[in-house]
Amino acid sequence: MRSLLLLLIVYIVGAADESFVLNAHIRMIPKIMALDTRLSSKPPSFKATLAIVYDSNQKNAAFSIAEQINKVHNGKVSNLAFSATAYSFDELVERRDIAFIYIVPRCNSQLVKKVAAWGIVHSVPTFSYDVTDLEYGILGSIAIERSTVVYINKNTLKEGKFRFNDILFQIARIIE
Repeated sequence: MRSLLLLLIVYIVGAADESFVLNAHIRMIPKIMALDTRLSSKPPSFKATLAIVYDSNQKNAAFSIAEQINKVHNGKVSNLAFSATAYSFDELVERRDIAFIYIVPRCNSQLVKKVAAWGIVHSVPTFSYDVTDLEYGILGSIAIERSTVVYINKNTLKEGKFRFNDILFQIARIIE
């Protein structure tokens, strides 16, 4: 009985930790998107699309994340109007209006690789919930360590020809 109680406590703490990290991502991803200098140079009437990409088993999570982002930021961050929308990879590749991509937690590595490659080809910044996705070519991720840390993949940054405000590079850790 004690071991069952211990497992329940570990599960609750783990779920709370994931929720905390996800909430940090929900608050920070649009702010990072606003640091993209190509977006900040658009006319005031421009509305950016933040794609929340999922694989088949994460559809509900993606729609929930998009809804929370839209609710928290009320469609605007800094001077950038935006809308977060959930897309499968197949839906993503059909779009030409995507300004920024966020991949939901626990997506399979094949999807992550495809999204990263698509982002590089189309110069669309890609961020992921999971820092280990950087090894698959994702541009960045946010980790909660002693403080909040933004990781940027140096090779992807160069390959995709992404341009960000210098503020991002002052707060980010660039890794190879």
